[in-house]
Amino acid sequence: MTNSRQPVNGYSLVELLVATVLFTIIAGTIFSLLFSAQLRYQGESGVTTAFQQANIAIDQITRDVHSAGYPPPSSFAASPPAPASDPRSMALPFSWSPGYPNTPCTVGLGGCGTVPGDYDLILETDTGDGNGVQWIRYSLQGTTLMRGVTQKTAFSAFADPVASTAGSLLPYLENLQNGQGNNSTAIFSYGPLPLSQPSNIRTVNVVLIVQAAQPDPQTGQFRTISLTGQAALFN
Repeated sequence: MTNSRQPVNGYSLVELLVATVLFTIIAGTIFSLLFSAQLRYQGESGVTTAFQQANIAIDQITRDVHSAGYPPPSSFAASPPAPASDPRSMALPFSWSPGYPNTPCTVGLGGCGTVPGDYDLILETDTGDGNGVQWIRYSLQGTTLMRGVTQKTAFSAFADPVASTAGSLLPYLENLQNGQGNNSTAIFSYGPLPLSQPSNIRTVNVVLIVQAAQPDPQTGQFRTISLTGQAALFN
């Protein structure tokens, strides 16, 4: 009786080792690409978030400037309409301190203090609900742009716009890098030039330099974005 053996199909040890090495190389390459893509996504996500926040802030500032100054200057004639006799119903486009509203200041020459200035701005706008006029203030404190809204009070020694709005300021936009110093970039600048009194301002230019909240995972550096905008008075 003759025994016949069937050939055994399979892989040799060398073939298994070669396959394992190739699989390891391919898998390592894939995971390396995925990790790099994830780091790039995290970095871009931080910049995108900073951009979106700055864009929203510029849109809000622009809307506030557009609505500043109600009613129009004609209401300050020698015989103004009855509603204009109440200071809380009148809105000058901009507020300042000290001497508001009886002593107009000169922008850029120190006469206005810091408002309106490079890092501080107070607007006046009608609420539209019959409750008078409100003060809207933007003020840079450290690296945070603060925003506050409060009801405008009657003209008196206690109706200082800066003091009246100080308690309403809340954090609005963080990680601003405009700074305050020799190499700083002003948040607010005004036109047309040359400037004189706040009543002559017609445009407000806004520059926001915002730093991402987290460093870039690939470089370890904080990335920044810069947005600019211009708002014109409508009233």
